Amino acid sequence: MSLVSIESNAKDDKSTVNTAGLSKGREKAFEQYITDHFTPFIEQDEWKVFTEVVTLYNQSPSKLVNVNAEKQQEFKSAVKLLNHAMKSSDDENAKIWLENVRKTAHNINFLWTVDWETLTPAHDTERIIGEPISMLNGF
Repeated sequence: MSLVSIESNAKDDKSTVNTAGLSKGREKAFEQYITDHFTPFIEQDEWKVFTEVVTLYNQSPSKLVNVNAEKQQEFKSAVKLLNHAMKSSDDENAKIWLENVRKTAHNINFLWTVDWETLTPAHDTERIIGEPISMLNGF
């Protein structure tokens, strides 16, 4: 009997990026991808806010309720900038990562729209996040 070991070291291996969002551990791979392919973006303040909020989301989603309105707006602006930059890329991995960004931002924005005292949407959540609540990932 022989054992065969196959190891893939592909830099942009699609199996690496094909996840359901920027989950814990995956955000580092995403940061490296952005560093390699969208270098000007990482030098902007929006990138710092984006990574800060996503890291907070992955470490302790409950702490997102303490993020002030200004930082929430900065995060939303960062997502729009990422969306614009990545949408115009020809790289197939950019499209996969962009879908992960959208899913993660979608979940974060949902957490910001919930009235945690009553556990109900604080606003017209469907209008704010653009799709029915029942369509949220993981809910």
